Amino acid sequence: MPSLLQLTLIASSATVVMNFAGWWLVWKHEYSETKKQQDDKKKRGLMDQLLWVFFSYLIPFIPTFIALMGPEGKDLFSAEFTSNLVTFVAVAMAILMTGLSLSNYNWIKIDNERAAQSGETTPSKLPDNAKMHLKWTTVMTLAVAALWWYIVFG
Repeated sequence: MPSLLQLTLIASSATVVMNFAGWWLVWKHEYSETKKQQDDKKKRGLMDQLLWVFFSYLIPFIPTFIALMGPEGKDLFSAEFTSNLVTFVAVAMAILMTGLSLSNYNWIKIDNERAAQSGETTPSKLPDNAKMHLKWTTVMTLAVAALWWYIVFG
């Protein structure tokens, strides 16, 4: 069985990869060109950009950092304290990734209902290539969530 440090490193890395893949392949394409032109006047501020970088790419490594401070790393924390703290943060990451995958699934469901009701006369907020990527990124995000749940209950 892999160690706690190995599991958290894999789960943290997979979370960051899926956060980036979801943004790069799907959500950055959400708005039309007209909307982008209107938004050019209202660009995100530096603090807003830093918040999302911190939230998407740094926070997922907190459990790995905690595990690194435990007996398998620097041995600053006891095994029980490390396990409890990693479990607590892993629950938060599992809830976050599960919610993200459910949100993506709900978006797919609503978009399919919109298409069925309007016969594709109302354009989707996502182009077709982004919708194609949304399906596999949703499944992979759910797999990452399952890995976090495995760390909690495994």
